[in-house]
Amino acid sequence: MDDHKTVAPARDISQKPDKGFNTGSTFKLDSRLGLHAYYHCSDTLDFVAQGVLRDQVNLTFFNSIELAYVEFKAFPQINFRAGRFGYDAFLMSDTRNIGYAYTWVRPPTEFYSWIPVFSVDGIDAIWRIDSGDVQWSIKAQVGTSRTDIPVGNQDYEVETDNLRAITLSRQSGPFQVKIGYSKFTLNNEAEALSSLHQGLDAVAAATAKIFPDISREAAFLRQNTSFEEQDITYMTLGAAYDDGTWIAQAELSHSKTTSNILPHGNMAYLAVGRRLGDWTPYLMYSITHPTYDVHVSTETWEAINQEALQEQSAYIFNSTRMEQQTWSLGLRWDFHTQAAIKLQWDNSYIKPYYGLWWSDLNVATHADHINLFTLSLEFMF
Repeated sequence: MDDHKTVAPARDISQKPDKGFNTGSTFKLDSRLGLHAYYHCSDTLDFVAQGVLRDQVNLTFFNSIELAYVEFKAFPQINFRAGRFGYDAFLMSDTRNIGYAYTWVRPPTEFYSWIPVFSVDGIDAIWRIDSGDVQWSIKAQVGTSRTDIPVGNQDYEVETDNLRAITLSRQSGPFQVKIGYSKFTLNNEAEALSSLHQGLDAVAAATAKIFPDISREAAFLRQNTSFEEQDITYMTLGAAYDDGTWIAQAELSHSKTTSNILPHGNMAYLAVGRRLGDWTPYLMYSITHPTYDVHVSTETWEAINQEALQEQSAYIFNSTRMEQQTWSLGLRWDFHTQAAIKLQWDNSYIKPYYGLWWSDLNVATHADHINLFTLSLEFMF
């Protein structure tokens, strides 16, 4: 439940609130139901499948399957997988939708909610190295992915190509460290933006000689409101500690893109908790800061009677910009060996343009504080 009538939260960018911005309370935001299947065929061959039902703008059988792969153990320390597997770029890559596996209600939205890749269709390999009490692992992935996200009043199937990722992990006792690098290219354009792009192309061409400043701005907005053939690069560093009593986890990330409609910048969070029997109070701070400025037009398009197109283009350019920080205070109660109740309060300070929320146009241009209260039940069966 949030305390703002013109802003609605989203756990990730594949969601869109049913009731517009005046959501009040909802059970869909964090609800998930998953089934996991594992078949051990032989000492060298395993089959794994996992389906998750969760709130999405386009829930289909295809996108509800998160894992479906065959694993081949070629050597004692080297495994290969082929099929659909998790996008291994972050600490919580394998548990992103398994709420029981982590202490807090949801992965920090500033760090995780805007990532457009959930699963990868392709192949990967992992090499594990044991050195005394220290375990090292190197994982490499290549493939493609598909995710449906809302753009305007339409759904946009984000198709990625040339996805490659490599991570290096170190585990020693209660300590875990992971560093990662990944990059992929978006294959297609959002149909909802086609008329906008046609208008910008026409303005850029028609004003090239008469109004060169308008032409340059139109070309700039055209480039930076486009998804097709744009690249996204992630560089991440994460660390976790769990000695059975104290829990701590932190991640840093830097992303780069070739179009500003794709969020990019620096993200980080730090979470600390302490187990007191069946109870675990925790505190978390998360932040995201973009590495590009809000676009403010310096030229008026009044001379060509296209002020509306200029305003619309600038808003779409800015609409995915994420600049916010959140303090989270929570309590987890493990009342059963396979079930837990979590209570969490999030206080977010958001600067324009609310890239991690659904908001009214007039609200998105003002900074604000938003409180979000969540009560959840997580269980395994």
